[in-house]
Amino acid sequence: MNKYELSSNVKTRNLKMLLWGESGARKTETILRNFPHVFLIDTEGNSDQCIGMPEIKPFLRLVTKDVYEILDALDDIAAGNVKFPDGSPVETVGLDGATVIWSVRSEVGSLAAEERAKRFSAKKGPDDVSMTFADWNLAKKPLKRLNARLGGMGIGVKYVIFTARSKDEYEKRPGATSDQDMIKVGTTVDAMKGLSYEMNIAFEFVAENKRKNQAWECRVSKVQGELGKMFPMGSAMREFPTSELIAYAKGSSEMAPDETEVARQNLAREEHSQSDLLVLAREKGMDAKQVGAALKRAGIEKFDAAKWDDMVAALEAEK
Repeated sequence: MNKYELSSNVKTRNLKMLLWGESGARKTETILRNFPHVFLIDTEGNSDQCIGMPEIKPFLRLVTKDVYEILDALDDIAAGNVKFPDGSPVETVGLDGATVIWSVRSEVGSLAAEERAKRFSAKKGPDDVSMTFADWNLAKKPLKRLNARLGGMGIGVKYVIFTARSKDEYEKRPGATSDQDMIKVGTTVDAMKGLSYEMNIAFEFVAENKRKNQAWECRVSKVQGELGKMFPMGSAMREFPTSELIAYAKGSSEMAPDETEVARQNLAREEHSQSDLLVLAREKGMDAKQVGAALKRAGIEKFDAAKWDDMVAALEAEK
């Protein structure tokens, strides 16, 4: 199969969306009411309130705050092992919500910093510890993998939808000399930095407030490419545009390898060369011809850095 694609031949438009906003703004309900064959990853227990509602079709769910349990579930979905009772595959994956996952991972980084401080200074307490770059990297690492995995979902998955809470956004007051002199300038997504950047489209949800005469609405806070013609940046709607989004997303794609797997393959190619293998062979008294014969007996036709461990094992098997 040709690995190079002509843009006019690409028929798939899987969507990655973010629904964010204040509590009670219908983020969870919007996923369950409007999208087909939903697998919901529930980190807050919000889906409990949606069970038994006649207008919401049965959905699959995983209740967890553990990013590694989520990654395992996504592997099962990608492998086609998760199906509805009638045999239908998962078409929508909802992560409800990203705020909690980020909070847990931030705590992982904080705990790592505390443990390090205990090893090097018995005098430091939790309030005296600052997280280092390494601690933040530890916190973010599986989340980057999660974002990549969700971005490459396939085998029938057409919609990947994140939800997140909102938080107040502050800037330093004009002319202020202290970082403490801040003013509120709006709201932003309460999740790992850069989450909105990963999305094809993001909607800020605003809850109904009768006292303020505010009706429910969703506002486009980020949009990419062709979607921008349908949903201009900053535009607001009083009904969620389900039909337009579903019409836009057609077909499905093959599961793309996540960034961790690609990095692992790259590392294998960069770490070992054919010369490295011949050095090992010479230590065993083998020449290049004997190495080639040993590899063929192991089912390896030629040097392949990605099969380094198998090639080493093939040499080890030779007497």
